[in-house]
Amino acid sequence: MNLKEVVKRAETGPLMEANDFLMKRVAAGVLKLQKEYNIRWDGKTLVNLDDEMADRCWEAGKQLFLQTGVYSMNSRRVIEFSPEEVKQGLRFAPAKVPMGQGKEATVAYHRKVEDPRPPFVFGGPFNADVHESTFVKLNEAFAQERLIDCLLFPGYLKELDGLSIRPGSGLSSRAAVLYGQWAREAVRRAGRPGLAICGHAVMALNEIACTSEEWGLRQSDPRAMVLISELQADDVTMSRTMYYQDYGCPIYMAFTPLVGGYGGGPDGTALVAVASFIAAIMMGGEIVHIGPQHIKYKQQTNNHSLFLGSLANQAVARNSHIIATTSHTTAGRPGSAQYPYEFSALALAVVPSGSNLTGPRPAEPLGYNDVSPLMARLFAEVGQAAAKLSRAEAALIVEALYEKYKDKLTFAEAPKGQPFEELYDLNTLTPTAAHQALYDEVKEELVRIGVPLS
Repeated sequence: MNLKEVVKRAETGPLMEANDFLMKRVAAGVLKLQKEYNIRWDGKTLVNLDDEMADRCWEAGKQLFLQTGVYSMNSRRVIEFSPEEVKQGLRFAPAKVPMGQGKEATVAYHRKVEDPRPPFVFGGPFNADVHESTFVKLNEAFAQERLIDCLLFPGYLKELDGLSIRPGSGLSSRAAVLYGQWAREAVRRAGRPGLAICGHAVMALNEIACTSEEWGLRQSDPRAMVLISELQADDVTMSRTMYYQDYGCPIYMAFTPLVGGYGGGPDGTALVAVASFIAAIMMGGEIVHIGPQHIKYKQQTNNHSLFLGSLANQAVARNSHIIATTSHTTAGRPGSAQYPYEFSALALAVVPSGSNLTGPRPAEPLGYNDVSPLMARLFAEVGQAAAKLSRAEAALIVEALYEKYKDKLTFAEAPKGQPFEELYDLNTLTPTAAHQALYDEVKEELVRIGVPLS
């Protein structure tokens, strides 16, 4: 599907109010199709083991997309697609996407269910609020973790020179330039100058200011777009997508289906997720990121999200060659054992289900720099180990991990953790003794309950 046709339809499609789109097309469609295709969660399963249900979920989700289309939030028009256009869009969706340069050139790829190949790992600050004084050091610490294949979202600069940054302002354009310069400097300092950087500098068109082959984000760096829940896009997303596609960057398209929202439970929301995967492809996405978000818990490792992530990824992995990746946001924060228990549970649920990995980060960061490069290392190690497991083997471990944190899913109950500057020596960029000890203890526990970590 040519993106120029998509943007035309955002100006010419059927007029509709957003509430009518969400209620009459999305919610009503889910209710009908969920019943027709018999997509049901038993309330207990954390990792889907039913291949037939995954296939039914794909078909139902595809039908849902054909009935809904994508809502253009600014023009209030629906971008609609025909069955033949969807068929062709899925046919030409890439199964491999190259990125990075030189020794760090790499390829993200489609994974099958129970694919023995290790997942591609997008790891980094993941849009944490990062203070300008520590931006380079924090990203250098992530980039020096060799298991990270692409530096992910180097962080939001919320302030510059003591001033808050307004989206769309001249200050935000300057912040985007610094984002590109500092992110590139960080990977150079880490000895990985060609490392791909998946960028998402500011929530405005000014973000394109970070683009420079010489000093910033390059043609070989993926650029992140976000579809708004559910199945909606705004002008900024479409404009950025058009620019980056013409520039030649890989397009990383994210969406967060909301359990408890217009899709209902995790089973109905799985239909919305499949529809959103297809929407992302039709809107120009080449790597597609699902964030299995819960509307109540506002994070992605609760029991509903675990099942949603496994079922939706399996539906996509079994019936398309879409390159899927799953984000990992937790209730626990870095510096606590709950943080790795949570992201390990989700990684073990989705990697055998055909997903690559994005993350991790706390869903509610407490202040600046609320991330840990050492935990990103463990995240990647767990992902590689998960590729050695069947879904049935992984399911038992996911259940054991979920028991460790299920009573602390709210942000108030979850451990507060510590920021980067308390977990690392900022001169040597090495973990503190206490943080290293936590990593070692959690890793030993993961091995004990069956994670095949080397």
